[in-house]
Amino acid sequence: MTIPSSYFVVQNKISPIMDAIQKAGVPEKFNRGFLESLGFKSTNDRAIIAMLKALNFLDQNGIPTEKYKIYKNPINAKKILGQQIKEAYPEIFLANENAQDLSAEELKGIFATVSGKGDSVAIKMAQTFKSFCSIADFKSKPIDIKSETVKETIKETVSPPQLSTFDIGSGKNPQFHYNIQIHLPATRDITVYNAIFKSLKEHLL
Repeated sequence: MTIPSSYFVVQNKISPIMDAIQKAGVPEKFNRGFLESLGFKSTNDRAIIAMLKALNFLDQNGIPTEKYKIYKNPINAKKILGQQIKEAYPEIFLANENAQDLSAEELKGIFATVSGKGDSVAIKMAQTFKSFCSIADFKSKPIDIKSETVKETIKETVSPPQLSTFDIGSGKNPQFHYNIQIHLPATRDITVYNAIFKSLKEHLL
């Protein structure tokens, strides 16, 4: 496994871009056009696309993954980012399990050794790593991806209560009617379906 080779030349753009991603809707495809629509038009900003792929927030076609959607929840954003940083940079954390706490200068040698890059590139890779670490949480319990996916599925597919027009015009006390539709994700993993029905039983019945 190799670590991400992409890096930012200007580090102070990472946090604003990630903040904008969190506030915007989920695009069908995250590409340069979508990035520019968020207000980031510099060629330096485009490195975020490769980084999001390395973090598994996007697939190789630029389509947002479930982890991207989990990141949009402010409660889980820092936790899922920390989780994915560890997955994207295993060799760095193998060299030092608290790599997120090291300075960029301390990390430079590790990055140079692991990546085989020269010092000028290794320091930029280390700085980019540190910039992402600065907005991530490495102390909380890892997020259960399947559980969070189930929650989002239920939240997105449960229709709000609708008031019957007959009940309003008849003089009777208004009655609310719930129409619940669950769109099951396409997967061969039976545990995903089991988790969905278990959650329904716990919260809706």
